[in-house]
Amino acid sequence: MTRRPANSPSTFTWKSILRWPAFLLANAAIFLLVGVSTLRETYNGWTVERQISALQEQAQSLEGRKMKLVQLTQSLASPEHVELEARERLGWKKDGERVFVMNGYQPTTTTTPASEPDVFLPTTEVFPSNPQLWWNYLFKQPS
Repeated sequence: MTRRPANSPSTFTWKSILRWPAFLLANAAIFLLVGVSTLRETYNGWTVERQISALQEQAQSLEGRKMKLVQLTQSLASPEHVELEARERLGWKKDGERVFVMNGYQPTTTTTPASEPDVFLPTTEVFPSNPQLWWNYLFKQPS
């Protein structure tokens, strides 16, 4: 084996590469460009995943709301509910029924959430009972 002289063009050493600053600068620029591009794409992918999960949660929420509205629509369209609304709002009656309208009487229905305790406050006003109201309505002469 013969040795080649150090000045021959076919020998490769790191010192010869270090002598080429343009080559090193170009490699550093390419490395930086690839690194920045990789980071940017990783961040964009992470952002898209967050947006997808937020939209999926919103879609589930809207689907639940849609189901509630469908159930409400079905219950409002039921014949029982239509009849109830016709009786209350329009004064509808069935054949053979007699309807009495009591002026000044307001039926009250209230619902309390289960989390609130029932509190009964004493009242000072005395209201006539329902049978007494009927008796007065049917048999007393208006003055």
